[in-house]
Amino acid sequence: MAVLALAVGAVRLTRVGYADVEVPPETVGLTDEAVGSVRWAEPVWAGAGGVGAAAAAWIIESDGARIVVDPALAADAILRNETDAAAHQEAFAAVLADAGFARDTITQAVATHIDGIGMFAWREPDGAWTPFFPNAPILLSQRELDAIDAQHHPDPDSWPILGELRAFGAVRPTGDREHITPAVTIEHTGAHTAGHQIVRIRSDGERAVIVGHLAASPLQLATGVCTLLHDEPDEAWATLVALRDEGALLVGPLWPSPGSGHGTGTALLPAGSVGG
Repeated sequence: MAVLALAVGAVRLTRVGYADVEVPPETVGLTDEAVGSVRWAEPVWAGAGGVGAAAAAWIIESDGARIVVDPALAADAILRNETDAAAHQEAFAAVLADAGFARDTITQAVATHIDGIGMFAWREPDGAWTPFFPNAPILLSQRELDAIDAQHHPDPDSWPILGELRAFGAVRPTGDREHITPAVTIEHTGAHTAGHQIVRIRSDGERAVIVGHLAASPLQLATGVCTLLHDEPDEAWATLVALRDEGALLVGPLWPSPGSGHGTGTALLPAGSVGG
């Protein structure tokens, strides 16, 4: 998979891809009719085989920090199952290292929410789970943790693994708005899940927003309220429209390469590389 590097002012934003695939529209909360209504879907964001989706890691380099966001989140059935978890984590670690981001060089790991465990956890030979990024606290919102502790969260399969990571001391709860660096901020949005958060980058007058799962596909910038994915569909749509219309570079952890772009009305113009 290609490595795409983008500049947001003085901040460097890099997409390290692991797999791009095409999935049935319902996998990302869409219908065939909704996909067909989006004139700009093909060839980047959708194709003859379905809607584009990805397992990737986005890495932000800012003021000495190396921040990974949602690495391979939402692909546990394929990447983290008992049979294949070890092979995929080794391969994912190798892809990161080849791109210059060995897992022990990451300083923070942001989970926009919990949707599987992704590559936040490393499966040991004895079956235990430890942090995938050994020197990076996992930044997960307190609201998300509260929903999990109250068993009001839609992903109970991840709770035991997350519990091991919490017991290990790897999880640091975040508030509704926190700076990681002067240019990088975590902000609570809710709507997708109770504790969903986005990541904002502001540097030298330029801006980017990692939208998490408010849009599982960039097509959802145009297809309206999605009742299939979100706890609060109307609120999720309103938040996404506001992000779409503010003029920042938009980044989707689940979007196929290039995984980012600039809004033009209801469309998304794919981002281009400014260095590898």
